[in-house]
Order: sequence, then structure tokens, then C-alpha cells
Amino acid sequence: MTVVLEDWIGQSINLKTQCEKIRGAKISERTWRNWERLAGAVYPPGKKVCLRSYTNEQTQLLLCLAWYRKCYPREKVTYRSLRNYWQSNEYKIEEVFDAFCEAVNSPQEKQSPPEPAPKLIALSEVKKSCDRIMNRCISRNCWASWKQYLGIPKYERYVEEGLASILVYMACWRHDHPTKKFPLVRQLIVMMTSASRLCMTMETASSAKMWHAWRMRGCKGKDLHRYLAMCGYKVSLRTLYKWGDFSQRRHYSVSELSQWQEKASKKRPA
Repeated sequence: MTVVLEDWIGQSINLKTQCEKIRGAKISERTWRNWERLAGAVYPPGKKVCLRSYTNEQTQLLLCLAWYRKCYPREKVTYRSLRNYWQSNEYKIEEVFDAFCEAVNSPQEKQSPPEPAPKLIALSEVKKSCDRIMNRCISRNCWASWKQYLGIPKYERYVEEGLASILVYMACWRHDHPTKKFPLVRQLIVMMTSASRLCMTMETASSAKMWHAWRMRGCKGKDLHRYLAMCGYKVSLRTLYKWGDFSQRRHYSVSELSQWQEKASKKRPA
């Protein structure tokens, strides 16, 4: 029997169950009432929960709120911020709908293929990269506050590649702005989405001030691969040796850096 997804998932019990699966935690009745209030679904007291049904917009807002709470568990949520997040992340709603369409309308014996495990990186390696960017050893309390800002558990030893990239970018941002307050997590993600940032790794990460200094005064050979990463070219030190006439101890002038950039543009697409 074909099931209309919007009607089925719009029922209160079904919707709450799916939100708990997305969030990965149990949602208390008090929290669910607050979520209903944020999504504009306010019901008179005494109405049975099992008989409640939501509109299509309220359903999508509650599903999106579950995604928001999974990604940003400590941030304050308002109706306006929830709608802004919903409008910029509609694809997540479509992912939920597609998954349940397949689960409900397909045969029971058909199982979806297992999702690939996310790549994990040791936090100790991430901290070494951040120390190199800051030119000092980050204190234990400072490092703990950075992890707490991203919602990483206190004794976590490994993180996904995305969180590792944000931590490294936080070190770049703190190097350039030592006294300012960190931007919101979603603002940090937006600032990272540029051609040069996509080509940067933990080994090649550098701050905007470093890049400006290299452009004005040149850089040493050991920093050349980081300079090229800021220009949008993924190049390792081993590859630079293969290209010839390269030394990590040599200081390259601004004109020589432009020559290396031109060479990289011919050998590596940006």
C-alpha cells in the first residue's frame, strides 16, 4: 500500500520518533513542547498527543530543528534563526523524505547498503597543526574550550575530518585576531568555503596574516607548499622536489613565488 509521507510523518508520534533518530538522543516531553512552540505548533491543553498532526511547514521545521540541535547542541535557537537555517538546509529535509519513502514503500527484505564510515583524525595530530599555526603550544584549558565550542566531548580522542578542519581554521583565525571573540560555528564554516581553503589540509593550513607576509616579503621553501595551497593548488613537498630546483632552506622572493604559482597552474588545475 502506498503511503503518503507528508501525512504519515506529520503525525506527532511518528515525527517525534524521527527527530529522536536524527538527533541521536531521547527528547523529553518538556523539550518537545518547547520545540513545538518554536515551530509555531501550539495546541490547547488536554488534547491527546497521539491525535496531533502537523502541517507540512511545521513538520519540516521540527525535522530541521532536530538537525540543528545535532550540529549545534549549545546554541540558542529562535524562530527566526530556525527559519533561516531551514531555508538554507532544505536538502536535509529532502534526505529525510527520500529515506522514509524507500523504507515505507519498498519491500521489507530489501536493505539499504551500509553508509561508509567517516574518516577519523586523532585530536593530538590536529593540536600539533594548531600549535604550528599559532607558533606556540596551546594550553590545555584553551584547547578544551575550543573543543567545547564545537561540541566535542571532553575525553574524545578522534574527530571527523570536518571538525578537524574547523579546529585548524579556528587556529588560523585566532592567530589573526588574538583578542576578538570567535564567530559562530556556521560563520566559520562559511568563511572556510573558498577555493583556497578547499585546497588546504592540516599540513598546509596558514592564516591570512601569514599569507599576506609571504606575498609582501616572500617565504622559505618549507612554507612554499602552504603558500601554493592558499593560492588554490594542492602540492606536497615531495612533488616540489620532483618539479626540480627546490630547497626547503632557500628563501624565495615575491617574483620567484609568482613563478612557482605559474608552474603550479600548468601542472595542477586549481
